[in-house]
Amino acid sequence: MQRDPQRLAIALVLLLLGVAALRDLSRLGEAVPWRGMDDLADFYCAGAALDAGKSPYTYEPLRTCEHRANTGDTFRARLFQSNPGVAAPAPQPPYDFLAFMALAKLPFGAVRIVATLAILFAVVLCVAALGALGLPWEAAAASLALSTAYASLNTGQIVPFALLALICSGLALARRRDAIAGSLAALVAIEPTVGVPVIAALLLFVPRSRVAVLATLSALLLCSMLLVGPAGILSYVTSVLPAHAATELHFPYQYSLTYAAAFFGLDSDVARAVGFLGYVALAVAGLILASRASRALRRPELLVFVPALCSVFGGTFVHAEELCFALPALLVFATVLQARLRIIAVLALCTLSIPWILVWGEKQLFLASLFVCAVILVRLRVDLRIAAAALCAFAAVIYLFELNPPHLPAPLRLPRVYAPDELVQNEWRAYAEGRSTHDLLWFGIKLPSWAALAAGVIVAFRTGKRAAKV
Repeated sequence: MQRDPQRLAIALVLLLLGVAALRDLSRLGEAVPWRGMDDLADFYCAGAALDAGKSPYTYEPLRTCEHRANTGDTFRARLFQSNPGVAAPAPQPPYDFLAFMALAKLPFGAVRIVATLAILFAVVLCVAALGALGLPWEAAAASLALSTAYASLNTGQIVPFALLALICSGLALARRRDAIAGSLAALVAIEPTVGVPVIAALLLFVPRSRVAVLATLSALLLCSMLLVGPAGILSYVTSVLPAHAATELHFPYQYSLTYAAAFFGLDSDVARAVGFLGYVALAVAGLILASRASRALRRPELLVFVPALCSVFGGTFVHAEELCFALPALLVFATVLQARLRIIAVLALCTLSIPWILVWGEKQLFLASLFVCAVILVRLRVDLRIAAAALCAFAAVIYLFELNPPHLPAPLRLPRVYAPDELVQNEWRAYAEGRSTHDLLWFGIKLPSWAALAAGVIVAFRTGKRAAKV
């Protein structure tokens, strides 16, 4: 009885905060995420190129198609209108473009609508699958609302579909449907850097999934062979991927270890090597931690969730949208652990639920960020004093960053004319370098997310020690 007034007060605060957050979101105007969808045109045009029997990785026909698709009054449209030579790469493996080959037959305006609905549907399915794992669906929805739904709509990214494959693979493991888990884990290769350690985990630890994993990977390889041929696959691995790793070395939107190394002055080759070695080390660590944490907690889904968490901590190329791959593991830890480790996991989950760069640039997301964190803290029953202190800390950090809004150099004219058959990465590297900055705030805005990822790895390590002692 004594807790009823407290619960009522908490519910009232959440309601008021939610209403205020919705009011602010309604004032986004032209900044609403589905108006931008910056990367969608790149995927659309890569699909159109393949549909026409041309390369999706060269300067042409991407440049011409992207200038035709990027219209309106968004930043990307204004960029393309003011700089006829600019083009953006779509560095995904060939099989990712199969759906976009079909979409390329539609007008780009219609594709925006299809992509918006598909992203939202994928996120809803992610929440439902996490709920089916016995995790609080309210906390799952709150953690994905801004970090995944909003962020992926803002860029038109395909990340939610790989995340859905990851979560459903974990659900299949929990229900002992190993073959289904294997096929779904292979589909996480929609985002290859996350897919590689996830696939390795099943091949190593779940023998009954191996045939399904290899069969699905074979189907993806066959699809790529049919789309670009053996020479195209070889070129993608040996030319496109290395070139793309070099394009955004100093791009301020990067979260990679390579970016961090380059920011502090390491040579470009050294910075890429540091990022690659960091990725390999964390991928191996993720496999070890996954096995131990899964046994310690008797949660089979951690076999794929923990490698995904480790895969986005470092590496040569990591964008903010990809940080959501850490959320399933953190949600499991935050739900089933006890005492200090549980609190650490909850706070890390809250931190990664905030798209920090977007919030920094769009003040209308301030209250929405606090709302999703409040929902997570309340639903996971964090002590009221700790929850209040955490919300105050998040509010203070966001406010201090917003006192100095993000600023980048204006896009410059490209230094030369690019040949139609050049890799588009050659041009994009010049654009990205032109927008680089040494402003420490652009490094500092990434620290909360990096700290949360580090906390997640530590929690997985401490949890796994239980199994190691058995």
